Amino acid sequence: MLHHAGVGQMPVQEGMYATGAARAAIRGAVAETFPDLVIIQMVRCAWAAEEIEREAPGIPILFDAIDAMGLHYERAAETLNPVIRPFARLEASRCRRREQQLALRAALTVAVADRDIEALGAPEDRGLAIPVSGRTSEISRKPASAPTILLSGNLGYRPTVEAARWFGAEVWSRLKSEIPGARWVLAGARPAPVIRALAAQPGVEIHADVPDLGPFLAESWVAIAPMASGSGVPMKVLEAWAAGVPVVAHPWTAAGLHGAGQGALRKAENADEWVSALIELLGNRDARATLAARGREAWNRSYRPERVAEQIREAVSRAATVAR
Repeated sequence: MLHHAGVGQMPVQEGMYATGAARAAIRGAVAETFPDLVIIQMVRCAWAAEEIEREAPGIPILFDAIDAMGLHYERAAETLNPVIRPFARLEASRCRRREQQLALRAALTVAVADRDIEALGAPEDRGLAIPVSGRTSEISRKPASAPTILLSGNLGYRPTVEAARWFGAEVWSRLKSEIPGARWVLAGARPAPVIRALAAQPGVEIHADVPDLGPFLAESWVAIAPMASGSGVPMKVLEAWAAGVPVVAHPWTAAGLHGAGQGALRKAENADEWVSALIELLGNRDARATLAARGREAWNRSYRPERVAEQIREAVSRAATVAR
């Protein structure tokens, strides 16, 4: 199937999974159970819609895109090495085409943010943004004595790696000169070599593959999300909000948040804006508390597990009632 992806019929994302065995398994499952609804998750499984329609035409399909991979690769192509940039743009085009085909076919298309729903091209009455659920945090806040900035999450994920490298090169030394006692803590899974190398800078700490982010969130003064690419909802923002930590984020990252949540953090794009925002927040406890309260309110309103579960149940019910 990678051969088919290579000649332009499928995105590579899809071709890796569209094997003969997978197709046969789908046909067998549909024939045996004849389900009331089929949920196809992500563009990598778009091929399954064809097998379902051959086996049992009329079964409603809910396309759970999670996020728009076409949008993801389009944004990635802007910052990737020029040698591989054409491949990212080609994959973006293929993903977008297949996502839009499936969104037009599906009874309902859902994704984690309005930005992604728009990119998927779902008809207005058949597209719905359902935010991802944020993990509940029961930690007690015990801020460190030194001004502490946290970047958490998957430290091997390309958008996070690029963001950390940029922040280390363009922001950290300037901020450290203004606030000599400041700490920058990076904690999370699978830190890339570029991330590990940041530990050579004064005040930078790398904590790899931590089993629990709670202690790091508890001591942080501000959490940052400087990613200028990627798609979907930034989990590092939700985790900070749930823990009562104020957030500064790149506008691209903020755009992945649901509705009013975009106003519950500080936005900073260039290095000057980042330095200014962090100096202000690290130097003003009341400003941090106000921003943290806004974030917690946004989390309660849109990202609580109970609220998200309710929306998922409603979407499944809505899609399943489409006439066959």
